[in-house]
Amino acid sequence: MNLPAFATRPGTLTWLALHDLKLSWRRFRSVFGALPPRTVILILLFAIAAFHVLAIPVAQWFRTAQHDGPNQLHFYPAVASAVLFVMPWLVSQALTSTTRALYTRNDLDLLLASPLPPRLVLAARALAIGCESIGSVAIFLLPIANMNALLVGWQWLAIYPALVATGLICTSAGIGLTLLLFRIAGPRRTRLVSQVVATIIGAAFIFTLQALHVMPEGVRGSIVAAIENPGGNMLFDKSGWLWLPVRAVAGEPVSLLLWCSISIVIFMATALLLGERFALSAVQSGGAAAPVSARRARRQVQFRSGLGRALRLKEWRLLGRDPWLLSQIMLQVIYTLPVSIVIWRSQGPNGSMAISIAPAIVVIAAQISASLAWLTISSEDAPEFLATAPVPRGVIERRKLEAIAVPLGCFLAAPLFALAWASVELAIYTALFAIGAAASTAFLNFWHPMPGRRVAVLRRHSQSKLIAILEHLLSLLWAVAMVLAVVESWFALIPLAMVGGILWMNRPRKPVIASAPVPAAVSPAAA
Repeated sequence: MNLPAFATRPGTLTWLALHDLKLSWRRFRSVFGALPPRTVILILLFAIAAFHVLAIPVAQWFRTAQHDGPNQLHFYPAVASAVLFVMPWLVSQALTSTTRALYTRNDLDLLLASPLPPRLVLAARALAIGCESIGSVAIFLLPIANMNALLVGWQWLAIYPALVATGLICTSAGIGLTLLLFRIAGPRRTRLVSQVVATIIGAAFIFTLQALHVMPEGVRGSIVAAIENPGGNMLFDKSGWLWLPVRAVAGEPVSLLLWCSISIVIFMATALLLGERFALSAVQSGGAAAPVSARRARRQVQFRSGLGRALRLKEWRLLGRDPWLLSQIMLQVIYTLPVSIVIWRSQGPNGSMAISIAPAIVVIAAQISASLAWLTISSEDAPEFLATAPVPRGVIERRKLEAIAVPLGCFLAAPLFALAWASVELAIYTALFAIGAAASTAFLNFWHPMPGRRVAVLRRHSQSKLIAILEHLLSLLWAVAMVLAVVESWFALIPLAMVGGILWMNRPRKPVIASAPVPAAVSPAAA
């Protein structure tokens, strides 16, 4: 597609924005590894079609929520829940992307040293961040808009401009929050703090999904009644300013126009007012790796005897040093918090909710263990040093397994404690099966390492689709076995046997060194 000449002229806003969008596309494309472009397009088309099919029940429900339908009272609460679901996600994405732009994008020095004004650089970078954040939500939300427009009414197409406006506002909020954290925490700590904050904000959409299930029926009814008759309460008055984005998503023309106008003003104000601060923060982030204090240096060089202790301390120190890894692992851990709340609400081992949630803990344990095992083996900084060390491979793997067992136990402590509150027996079952699932996925990554950079922990499956399938299959088999064991069924032995078969077939085999053929002796006659 040929763009106008003014759009591709160097130094313009569109030229810079297209450059940043190209880099965002390359980062997204790297998720699919070495797959050809045609295969990637087919995967995306299949995913879009699947989401449209899944959106049909949602559209049918919204049809009953309009025009005096049986769910009319739940219309605005449902739309408000969707807005509360999307906005934290967008702010989290913008916060993460802005932090990445400050610390890992090496082109900022060139751009800020050029004659381009910092406001223009920030505006282009903010546009790319906004597009990237909106794209992560659009693949889930726009199929709902399309099916609602097809089955309910054309006004649901208002989700398109409302999503763009919400993305611009949330991008502005993410940029402002990043620069505020930079000013408060300083250049050395902002990278860690911002990732933790982004993870917590991003996990808020999970809490919004669980909120309706956690609330008692009476509380939910009171909220619906308060929205219908707010009585001067600004929080529940759907005609007030707080409900402006909800009315915009619902397709009210005046609210949609006002919401889009406010988003443009806020976005432009962010670029104009924070451009200089963004440039200063980018310069200061270059010196974030300041030397440690003398006291800390003395503590770091204290060596103690013991192979196991040395290997465990090495892995713990590497995990603790990298804030990006901490944030990615924490994202998986925070997913378990709503699980703990739901278990607490289940009130007992006989409740179907408790039995259905316990396998999720097993799956989470398997996934976290696989990520930690990949970090300790596949992203090893000195693999040649370990390979030439006079230590058997099995000993190194066992020590690394011990190293990842401690953070894994800390991650799963909260949901297991909540499960024990409901049923001690079920908690014991869950702990045993979680240990088994974690060990199996860890050994799978130990036996089949996939070398890669530590920052690519969430894209590690792009290197080996077979290992990814086996990893997920092991998690699923352990979860199924756990459910069957809880109901005291002997069929639990079947998935456990399948786990054993998968691990046995993928066990490490000793390399067979073929001996070189011995040359035949040369006869004197031939000589």
